[in-house]
Amino acid sequence: MQNSKSQNNNLDNPAVKKRYFQDTSKKVVATLFDVIEAHGVEDIVCSPGSRNAPLLMAARARADIRKHIVIDERSAGFMALGIASVKQKPVALVCTSGTALLNYAPAVAEAYYQGIPLIVISADRPLEWIDQDDSQTLRQFDALRNFVKGSYELNDREQHDHADWYDNRVSNDAMLTALRPKKGPVHINIRLSPPLDSLIEFKQNHLSPIRLISQLPEYAMPEKETIKDLAAHLIGKKILVTVGFMLPDARLNKALLKFRSHPNVTIMAETISNTHLPAEDYSVDSVLCDIPQGKKEQFAPDIVISFGGALVSRMLKDFLRECGSNDRMQHWSVGPAHTTVDCFQSLTLRIEANPGLFLSQLSAELAHQRRLLEEEKFKSLSDEKFLQLKKAENYNENFFRLKELANQRIFRFATQISWSELIAYIDIFNNIPKNYNLFLSNGTTIRYAQLIPYELPHASYCNRGVSGIEGSTSVAVGGDVSSEAPALLVTGDMSLAHDLNGLALASAMNSSLKIIVINNMGGGIFRFVRNTSNLPGREEYFCADPGLHIKALAEAFGFEYSSADSLETLRARLESFFEEDSLSTRKILEVYVPGDKSALYLRQFLRLSNK
Repeated sequence: MQNSKSQNNNLDNPAVKKRYFQDTSKKVVATLFDVIEAHGVEDIVCSPGSRNAPLLMAARARADIRKHIVIDERSAGFMALGIASVKQKPVALVCTSGTALLNYAPAVAEAYYQGIPLIVISADRPLEWIDQDDSQTLRQFDALRNFVKGSYELNDREQHDHADWYDNRVSNDAMLTALRPKKGPVHINIRLSPPLDSLIEFKQNHLSPIRLISQLPEYAMPEKETIKDLAAHLIGKKILVTVGFMLPDARLNKALLKFRSHPNVTIMAETISNTHLPAEDYSVDSVLCDIPQGKKEQFAPDIVISFGGALVSRMLKDFLRECGSNDRMQHWSVGPAHTTVDCFQSLTLRIEANPGLFLSQLSAELAHQRRLLEEEKFKSLSDEKFLQLKKAENYNENFFRLKELANQRIFRFATQISWSELIAYIDIFNNIPKNYNLFLSNGTTIRYAQLIPYELPHASYCNRGVSGIEGSTSVAVGGDVSSEAPALLVTGDMSLAHDLNGLALASAMNSSLKIIVINNMGGGIFRFVRNTSNLPGREEYFCADPGLHIKALAEAFGFEYSSADSLETLRARLESFFEEDSLSTRKILEVYVPGDKSALYLRQFLRLSNK
């Protein structure tokens, strides 16, 4: 399989037609693949099988679609997730019948909660053979119902007058469901009967027009008067903006930069929000743990405006839930959502508008109303509206001072401790070239990324839809082969152990992925979190050192290997690790850190009890 960065299927050759192979004779399959291609599917991740032979032949016949052949379906699902996340386009998955489909479940669940459109296409046996002890048969239809926006079924035996119309309609409906806000995965199950190997010679001039059903965006902007009313409501209020995980959004980023200039507004954004704001806006946990005793009310917001998905920061969620417990705090949730999300237990308003456009208009209207009130100052110094305007004017400034002190404290703290995770992560994150796509595993890795001030790279990704440990490596491979930007995965030894197939996948795809493995000999998060840190048998039953021979794995799968066990060796390795002339080389840098000591330092920095 060629690296997708260089693979172009000879598309620049004008002699190459839309299809350049024999197509499947299964018309229902050909219709489905024509429709998904028309709706923007450019990549299909295929896993080998027999029952899905017509699906594989249909994929092969469409020259404009990139094919990625991945043997293991679990890795295939996460690779597709990585491609779809980076390209921000729908990606199809094709598998055979039986348990193959169930291996997609972790990646599909993650896609559902991230709002990523994966098009899951599974081959199935004829209905009469289900539950009849026949090979590779199970109840596939609706098997993913809890994690997809819709389940659909097609059948190659449909012979009635409206069969073509039905197949086209169902295929269009599935794509519209996947692509309408909030986006997400869909499952299309196709029952196929023999012969499975029948092909037809395809002639380009015999192409029938593909009926493509379109739709207008569902989420319109609020009326102008509504924007005015909302802006008026923000006058004199302390406003905290939270930004959780989301794909890059240039319009929203620009709007956030303008909105944060209001003196009564502060922003707490997470690393994987893919925003590019001043560094202090990402100092979430370190800032919250520095709020002085007795001063929490000064920093408590009157209104929280949230963008993006679930927050990583437990501290921020707990802080806002506590602030909302007195019923004075309001929460406005902005953007498409699959359900009512009331994470802070104080939701008062859902705004299913385009986030960037909405915030831009709201910010402009707020500035306009502030100017009008400023002008009224000269008419009446006792004007109640003017006094209301000034009520929360120092909110941004108070938080800015706190953010500055928190950022200074983490670097000062690092000079007072010995070699540990904190020191390693500070050096790693502050040396990532800015043109990289950064992929982060779950556990302590994403938490350190939230804690340490650094200039964010090109884009950042993490499986925080459902926060599972599996699939991080395969997602990074998918992101690497679908983008011209180089890719870096920062992971732990435990997360790496959960996706060793990802290393094989990187080799098979000729990926140039760079991987930094923080080896703390097991699940370091269990040494840190209160629930497990003091339990008997913690190391054996929870941390469970996987004992990986990472150097041997690197050599087996064609990665250039290096290691570090101190700040001095880490700095020396990082210099060569990111060399421009080795961008096409797969690399693994293994960083050894002490587990217990690292957990102790992290708890000390966050001012948490070690009991």
